[in-house]
Amino acid sequence: MTNSANPVERWLKLSGLLLILALLTEAVCLFWARPLSFLVLLGIGGLLLILGVVVYLLSLVLIKHPS
Repeated sequence: MTNSANPVERWLKLSGLLLILALLTEAVCLFWARPLSFLVLLGIGGLLLILGVVVYLLSLVLIKHPS
């Protein structure tokens, strides 16, 4: 995989990675039948999901697009 020179693409890749990790965490919690799985779902899965969305929105707002 090559590093892209476009900073927007890097932010979007990071956002996508965080969202995929959040979905994988939540999928694992669905098959883990313990009370702790709910805390992991909310704690780790929710945090990764929120971080992914925030990074995505920041990439749209803060990165200067080439004109």
